[in-house]
Amino acid sequence: MKEEAFSHVLDAIYDAATDVDRWPTALERIGETFGASYIGLIQRNLNTMQGRAVALGIDADGQREYFDIWTKKDVLLINTRTFRPGAVELDRDILSRAELLRSDYYNGFMKPHGMYGYMRMTLSIEDGVRSIISMSRPPKLGDFETSDAEQGRRFMPHLQRAAKVIQRLEHSGLMLAGFSELIEQSATGVVLLHQTGRVLFANRAVRAMAARADGFWLPEKKIGATNDRHHAALQTLIAGATRRIDTIDAARGGVMRLPRPSGKPDFAIAVSPLADGTAWGASGPAAFVLVTDPDAASLQSGSAIAQLFGLSAAEARVAERLMLGDSPKQAAAVLNIKMSTARWHLASLYRKTGTSRQGQLVRVLMAIPGI
Repeated sequence: MKEEAFSHVLDAIYDAATDVDRWPTALERIGETFGASYIGLIQRNLNTMQGRAVALGIDADGQREYFDIWTKKDVLLINTRTFRPGAVELDRDILSRAELLRSDYYNGFMKPHGMYGYMRMTLSIEDGVRSIISMSRPPKLGDFETSDAEQGRRFMPHLQRAAKVIQRLEHSGLMLAGFSELIEQSATGVVLLHQTGRVLFANRAVRAMAARADGFWLPEKKIGATNDRHHAALQTLIAGATRRIDTIDAARGGVMRLPRPSGKPDFAIAVSPLADGTAWGASGPAAFVLVTDPDAASLQSGSAIAQLFGLSAAEARVAERLMLGDSPKQAAAVLNIKMSTARWHLASLYRKTGTSRQGQLVRVLMAIPGI
């Protein structure tokens, strides 16, 4: 195979490594190299035995037929004792041509789909997933030869690198999706900022807080305070965290209290850079803002602490008031209960949480993560 043609195939393989939608093009070029009428990249979960495939030379019905019916009768699969990453095998390396031709699998599936010669390339077996490329030639082109296997081994290191990149990208995507959902469910407001201070992401909690315009809002991809003085203080913290203020004595973010026109407890705001530095021209987040609403954070934990410590509904209501900073007397007044009842509930809270003082109790309760 000429180097120009080899490089042409490699280009397609590495394009597919970072964009799974380009695998059909890569498989097409590989298939043309070997004269294959069918070629497919098959990934199978060895724990569930479920599989997925990108295949050329067979339609969707044929793929379903294989997975639903023939996968358990595939003599090439059944007669493989061990799949070895990096192995390139011809059909006769697995079983004799005579055995293949008289099998139900060949006559019921391969032959009707124009498959004759067979070659398989095992790319990887990692995290319970086996990735292989298999291909078949039509009868007129006959068997794959040893020279074809040698050519396949020339491609193998590149195909393995591509498969590893795909797996890592998928793993990163799943991790990112998990963290994104966790952030979305958080009772703490989370805002990610571009180096320019533009809002790249704002979770559900902070969007709800901003919608009330009770201290701050999110206008046109910016976060700002409703009061001019507090707005200036917030922008100074943001400019420091995103390094738009880049002097030796400039603070890299910080914390502040943000009063609310409604008279409700102040928001607590923390601003910080995401990393020590952000490359010039980077499009990703450079800093973050955390916004905590004392009311929301405390109430958010109410059901969780009741479940964790086996609190009654009345005990949970007293616990919520204590987390808001009320004394037992104030909690009794707000909840419209007698002081003796409040003391009874407080004693029960001490017993169930293993604490003995109000300050200790509040610290235990406030440490419960809220979702």
